[in-house]
Amino acid sequence: MLAADSVVHLLTYCDLDYASYPMGRKLTTGYVVQLGHSLISWLVKKQDIVSRSSANTEYRAMAMTCCEITWLLALFIDLGFTKDHLLHVDLYCDNQVALYIARKPMFHECAKHITVDCHYI
Repeated sequence: MLAADSVVHLLTYCDLDYASYPMGRKLTTGYVVQLGHSLISWLVKKQDIVSRSSANTEYRAMAMTCCEITWLLALFIDLGFTKDHLLHVDLYCDNQVALYIARKPMFHECAKHITVDCHYI
């Protein structure tokens, strides 16, 4: 249920649990999306691959979260929200390497294995 005092501001968090699944060491990714103080979307998913890089998987979690944000923004515009209400979306991630790659375009070349996700984010 949406709180009556919720502001029109999207706040998102994404994270992963790296290689903690005991059978096969697969990872679990997840995100939470809030509109103001209300939870409007979330996902927790065990990935079907085993990754050797936590930066790679954190970046993929960020890309998955950005896809959800993009879909929600399009939905809100269809529902009549103006773009002025939806200009600012906060995305929080706790992996410093993934955040560094996202902020510094010159490091995109060093991470060619995640190029698609880099350009999406």
